[in-house]
Amino acid sequence: MSLVDDIVKSVRDKVDEYLVSVRESKKFMVKLSNSEVTVVQSWIEYDVSLYITKNERIAVTSYTSRDPREAIAKTATLIDKLEKSPLYAKLPEPNGETLNYMDEDIIDIIENGDIENVIGGLELNNYQGLSGAIDLTAWKSTLKGSNGAEFNQMGTSFNGYVRIFRGEVSGQWAWTSTSYDLNMAKRAIQVAFELADECSKLPMEKVDPGRYRVLLSPMVVANLISHVVASASAGSVILGFSFLHGYKPGDSVASHVLTLRDAPRDRSMPDFSGHDDEGIITRDKAIIENGVFKGFLHNTKTARLMKEETTGNAGWILPRPFNVLVEPGSLKPSEMLEALGDGLYITNNWYTRFQNYLEGRFSSVTRDALFIVKNGRATACSSRVRISDLMPNLLYAIEDLGSEVWPIQWWEVETPSKVPFMLVSELGITRPEI
Repeated sequence: MSLVDDIVKSVRDKVDEYLVSVRESKKFMVKLSNSEVTVVQSWIEYDVSLYITKNERIAVTSYTSRDPREAIAKTATLIDKLEKSPLYAKLPEPNGETLNYMDEDIIDIIENGDIENVIGGLELNNYQGLSGAIDLTAWKSTLKGSNGAEFNQMGTSFNGYVRIFRGEVSGQWAWTSTSYDLNMAKRAIQVAFELADECSKLPMEKVDPGRYRVLLSPMVVANLISHVVASASAGSVILGFSFLHGYKPGDSVASHVLTLRDAPRDRSMPDFSGHDDEGIITRDKAIIENGVFKGFLHNTKTARLMKEETTGNAGWILPRPFNVLVEPGSLKPSEMLEALGDGLYITNNWYTRFQNYLEGRFSSVTRDALFIVKNGRATACSSRVRISDLMPNLLYAIEDLGSEVWPIQWWEVETPSKVPFMLVSELGITRPEI
């Protein structure tokens, strides 16, 4: 009997409804420091999630363990101690489907522990001062529920990030795919090198606090847009964590150049799926289209509460995106600094935090190469600054977008994202100590 079936057997007579999800992942990871391999690991990981209801009480739990059966069984005994949930809604009849994409090259590398193919193929020995991590995963998932849901999906992923130092300055880039795409990874590594190399050749200058015209790299765009998508989850609205609260479909929320989509059916991106966590079919959808808000992401519970329809975005607790896509604009790579004119080119960021969720007041600290640009030419580099502004201000200040999208995923961008460069007419900048 499978792990899923064992869990179902242990809970089905104790609860009214259940959903069980088990994802088994075979992983192969290479860590690098100073252009040398420092860690090679391979392992099997089980992600187990359980959703149960009883008398309109809801319990949700997740485990990363080889054998969580005992812990899962205890969860079912605790549900009677909970209060009835105002979000309770009967599990829907499933209508999802299975999507699969398996890349044989990734599977072979994982099965054979073929580190030479990973390192040799990416030609990492051509770069000095390189650090980072490369991950390859082959996974299979099962969803089974009392509502009749029973789905099995399989997929692969190849992602990583590299950071390259030149003296005291650095450049960083990331990539993600469901295929072993060497050209994509090599291009990301080359970009990180070029950022560090160019910054190391320029003088260092301080950036004074103020409002600046900025060019944001896809690394930054992916991070900031992930917070926009989080605010588009109906769960965030209900909990008071969304600056999009109060908006309705058809309202203007951003510059007309911005189109933002959730793309669960894009099998080139690792979080593709033909069904959500309730067994409802997924669909690609616009969240913002030409600056106009198209609607919140829903599961059946938030949809019932807000008198709308599910969008097939159920996560285990709140509605969530699968893969994020920002449609490209008109800026060609060779035109970006010229279009920026005078301002800042920000290549990476982290520690994005909200001081006021409902207003969308946030800050984020830059890292790695930060270029001061004058008359369309990088004239100096700077140490860290802090982006400090309102998210609505940022969205309305988008002037143009790059003509190509980059696939980004790393620890500051958990949801796989395809995003372009972003030219912003004005953004608040302070120093991290302010």
